[in-house]
Amino acid sequence: MRRLRGSRDTLAEYVRFGLRWRGLVARTIAYCSTSVALRPVTGERVPQKLMRKYFEGVLQQLGVTLVAEGAEMLGTVRPSILCVNHNSLIDVPCVGVFLDFDYKWVSKKDIFRIPFIGWHLHACGHLWVDRERKDNYERLQREFSRVLAEGSCILMFPEGTRSTDGALQKFRTGAFATAVRENVPVVPIVLDGTERVLVKGSLDLRPDQEKLVKLKACPAIPVPDPSEGTPEQRVILLRDRTRAAMVQALDELRGSPGAAERPTIVHASGATAA
Repeated sequence: MRRLRGSRDTLAEYVRFGLRWRGLVARTIAYCSTSVALRPVTGERVPQKLMRKYFEGVLQQLGVTLVAEGAEMLGTVRPSILCVNHNSLIDVPCVGVFLDFDYKWVSKKDIFRIPFIGWHLHACGHLWVDRERKDNYERLQREFSRVLAEGSCILMFPEGTRSTDGALQKFRTGAFATAVRENVPVVPIVLDGTERVLVKGSLDLRPDQEKLVKLKACPAIPVPDPSEGTPEQRVILLRDRTRAAMVQALDELRGSPGAAERPTIVHASGATAA
């Protein structure tokens, strides 16, 4: 890890961070307000395009370089479930820049309550989860069916929450149950590097880390055939096949076997970094 040159340089670094976040807030207010204002006139299409431009600006403003591959995997797999590993808040703009078609995020309802950002999410028709509601599961299933019937994609983080150290976590079954029920393929997408740029639980970019993020879309994984078992067994099969594909892709991005499930960042506690 590179040491900062001195207290004066350290102070200047933090001042630059503060100015950078201030600009990001201004950008968020401008783009989200425009998105919400246009939604009644244009529908969801224009707000979605605006957000892609917004995400491009966010990455540029934060100094993040995105190197992506596998866009050709996405051309013929709509509708589908997009499964992405989750390491950082930076995951959202990175994937948002990469995807140039209509899709719907699935996120906690708390995010929809954030001024400007939440208003935009509502305007674009993204999907919220509220586990406190008794009808949450049934409501989501209706929403998933509607979105997929319209030919769109649903984007989910199968780990359920951000990884604390960059290692791929266990997968929940919700995304794969939806894929089996709706008979749509799963497209794995992996990110490497976002966890080193912005660590979970912090809003400070790490000045000691190169701001390079790698993204890779993998071939679509079809729903297992009914001959492979009950619906519940097919959900588990699809989950395991998807995770195996994401492990392999992350190992390739990180350059060594087993790297997907090893920590990639150092915590204050002294955890080993890849």
